[in-house]
Amino acid sequence: MRIAIVEDEKKYADIIREYIERYKLESDIDCQSVWFQNGLDFINDYHPIYDLIFMDIKMPHMDGIEVAKKLRQFDEEVVLIFVTNMAQFAIRGYEVHALDFILKPVKYFDFIMKLNKAVQFCQKNQDIQINIDMGDYIRKVSVRDIYYVEVINHFLIYHVKDQTYKSYGQLKKLEEDLRDANFVKCNNCYLVNLRNVVEVHTNSIVVGKDEIQVSRRRKKEFMEKLANYMGGAH
Repeated sequence: MRIAIVEDEKKYADIIREYIERYKLESDIDCQSVWFQNGLDFINDYHPIYDLIFMDIKMPHMDGIEVAKKLRQFDEEVVLIFVTNMAQFAIRGYEVHALDFILKPVKYFDFIMKLNKAVQFCQKNQDIQINIDMGDYIRKVSVRDIYYVEVINHFLIYHVKDQTYKSYGQLKKLEEDLRDANFVKCNNCYLVNLRNVVEVHTNSIVVGKDEIQVSRRRKKEFMEKLANYMGGAH
């Protein structure tokens, strides 16, 4: 797991690195951390190689919120946790899709709780790719980019962001293949990526820009799995 620490105060950066090393030994999860002394240096040469970023808010040159806004232009997926003594600003994290925040002075128990949350989130959202047989060629697609799959006359229609791909196959077999990637049927014709559900209505959901009906028979199970996913359960 690659971790970036964006913190202008060395003492706090050292504490975070020490806590990461302790966590590495206790959890047996390989973690590598890199320290950036200010947000400007971090964002000017940013490469999307990190799984998790711990970022201070109050920094010289550019504050953490502004850095995070620029970060999201390059990387929408990386997990972001603010580390700050400014709780009143930390709540602005929703603007940049921050997972959480930690208040200074950083305590080990609190830090580990948040780090565990980040690790679980990363594991749940890890990128998986599948091959879609298009007949005359194979299309490799990231699972996280699939909104939903529908079946029409023995063909599977993959709705992937602003594109669709058509392939011969069985929805039941695909459901088994993608079960661990949080894909669930909302009715007999649609297999939905819970990650991309943006709205929930009484008898339907919105996935991307499309509204899909949830069948009465599958509604209870689907809504339970969606609630568990949104709440971070496994």
